[in-house]
Amino acid sequence: MTDSKTDAIAREAARLLEAGRSAKIGDAIRAAAESLGLHDAGLPGHGRVRKHAQAMAMQALGSAGYAESVRDVWRAAERLMTVLDEAMPGVDPVLVGRAATGHVDAGVTVHIRVYTAASVGELAGVLVEFGYDEPAFETARTRLGRLSRLRLVDDGIQIVVTRLLPHMAQAAGTDLFTGRPLATATLDDLRRRLQSH
Repeated sequence: MTDSKTDAIAREAARLLEAGRSAKIGDAIRAAAESLGLHDAGLPGHGRVRKHAQAMAMQALGSAGYAESVRDVWRAAERLMTVLDEAMPGVDPVLVGRAATGHVDAGVTVHIRVYTAASVGELAGVLVEFGYDEPAFETARTRLGRLSRLRLVDDGIQIVVTRLLPHMAQAAGTDLFTGRPLATATLDDLRRRLQSH
């Protein structure tokens, strides 16, 4: 019985995310449990909520529409990565996380890592020079220490650019907070995917 309650919370949390009533999965889960009055049920994991959100998005958009939304996210990542690649020789931007695998449901944020000695201010300057709005500056406390980030929006898609020093490249395929394996896609990978889709 508890599992069906947990699943009901996951479905409601996904609905809240898709409706834009919650911005983060954790907030959506808590709000769903509260609105359903299921305080005694186990809370679902983020992956379970994302599966429901993906199913809702596919149902609403259809297979072709969902595939197009994936391409939209990949195009936004490819544009930004191309700007950094062309304007800053030697910088190899990498798309990481769920967007790298084409999972764009539940309010995905595109995460791009840049391994460079250039400052985050220089990265921001390049992006603004190429027509992006002024990004917000953030700091993330990670397993590798404090890392500077830029947060911006391109065609309604949230993008976070994390600047890492070149010697941190050994962490390329791992989550900066948990150390778990993480999907990645290079600029060439993205371009191949966009051509084949």
